[in-house]
Amino acid sequence: MATHSRKSNPPAHRLNIVEQLRKAIQDAGTEYGVAKAAGVSQSVVNRFVRGERGISLETAALLCEHLRLHLVRQR
Repeated sequence: MATHSRKSNPPAHRLNIVEQLRKAIQDAGTEYGVAKAAGVSQSVVNRFVRGERGISLETAALLCEHLRLHLVRQR
């Protein structure tokens, strides 16, 4: 019998930008709804969330704007 250990999710401030954006998309509802509202292709969002592809900074900015997230350059 195999047992599965439960991973705890790290706090949001410990996630990198890609992980934060993926989590925000998943928490916001359907990928289709997020994509449509942000003006981004649903297939791009789906493949990004599944980790199959990255996204451009422009696409990230559109998604962040819809999700009320801020892209901030850290020094």
